[in-house]
Amino acid sequence: MNTITRENQLARRRFLAGGLAVGAAALLSSSLHGMAHAAALSSPSATKNRQQPRSLPQRRLGSLQVSAIGLGCLPMVGYYGGTYAKKDMIALIRRAYDSGVTFFDTAEVYGPYTSEEWVGEALAPVRDKVIIATKFGFGVEEGRPT
Repeated sequence: MNTITRENQLARRRFLAGGLAVGAAALLSSSLHGMAHAAALSSPSATKNRQQPRSLPQRRLGSLQVSAIGLGCLPMVGYYGGTYAKKDMIALIRRAYDSGVTFFDTAEVYGPYTSEEWVGEALAPVRDKVIIATKFGFGVEEGRPT
């Protein structure tokens, strides 16, 4: 029987959090205009004049066509530790879209509710061009997932 120890769970969480940091850095650093460009993406007027996103390889998920690389938004709300500013995470989500990501994952228990709010706000201007996956069936009591 394979038993996952608390130590292994913590190591996995640290590994995943590190992966988020590396992925976020790669997405943000590939911008031609650097961090100023990413911050500008968070303004409502910037979404009106947005360029076509880059194209990534595509995959089929049933009847859906999505980018081969998706963005999981759980770590953005500090689930694996750390705190992140809303404006920075919205800029990151928009930068991911501009980099060709069309598949985003969130759930009401991420925060709770915070991740879905940020993803919704970030992707509102391009909602008809992306796929947002979510999970349900969890409970939230007194602000905590159950």
